[in-house]
Amino acid sequence: MSHQPLMEVELYAFASSSAQFYLTPHEFDVDLDGNLYKSLALERNELALGAEAAKSALDLKLPPNCDLVRHLLANSPTGDTTSITLRIGRRDSWGDYWWISGTRWMGRVLGVEVADDVARVRCESAQVSLKRIGLRRLYSRKCSHVLYSAACGASPISGSAIVAQVYGRDVEFQDGIPGSVSGGLAGGWLQTPEGARYMIVSEGWSSVELLYPAAIEPGVLVSLTVGCDHSTATCQSRFNNLDNYGGFPAIPSKNPFSTGVF
Repeated sequence: MSHQPLMEVELYAFASSSAQFYLTPHEFDVDLDGNLYKSLALERNELALGAEAAKSALDLKLPPNCDLVRHLLANSPTGDTTSITLRIGRRDSWGDYWWISGTRWMGRVLGVEVADDVARVRCESAQVSLKRIGLRRLYSRKCSHVLYSAACGASPISGSAIVAQVYGRDVEFQDGIPGSVSGGLAGGWLQTPEGARYMIVSEGWSSVELLYPAAIEPGVLVSLTVGCDHSTATCQSRFNNLDNYGGFPAIPSKNPFSTGVF
């Protein structure tokens, strides 16, 4: 019994300032316009029908060890934006080649979360972000810069440790936490040799608590990078970077609309 070849496919293009990725959720690669869309076990949420589809948020599920996830994790501290375009490709009925029949969704990656067996990538529609009024930067007492980004300008502080045991979100180290990063890991991250990053919520004498559980084998050498609470005290004492501080600590605490001017 012969099977009719698939005539329509979904094509995902991811692009940042340092890399590009072309993926398709189907069981075969698609070569189109000089780009090879590689087959990957990729799932997405249901999009609205018609014009509303372009405004919907896009949530993707991917293997946690794929190149795209590693790139997103490695670039999350820098603030480098990754755009995403979902196009529809069609197979020519008279030959074995593909062509773009339309664009279904465009936007940017908001963030990535990694669990034991799946990575979740959250994306925002370009139509939603373009309709925002005013500046995107927040006017707040604490610094709004992404830590170690170009706007922040601080130099990363890191150390290495060997994993002894992993209990869900808690990771214990053989020789404790290195002195170079001790006391400052909350808000930072743990990075495995494969490039996967896990945000650190808190630290103890010889262990750290992660935001999500991590599947890390004992004996693995991991990197621990210092975090920041975005206060002026930490910016000065830990990074000596107060010149680049992005907060406004001198905002008056008295509200004239509720207490009166005088």
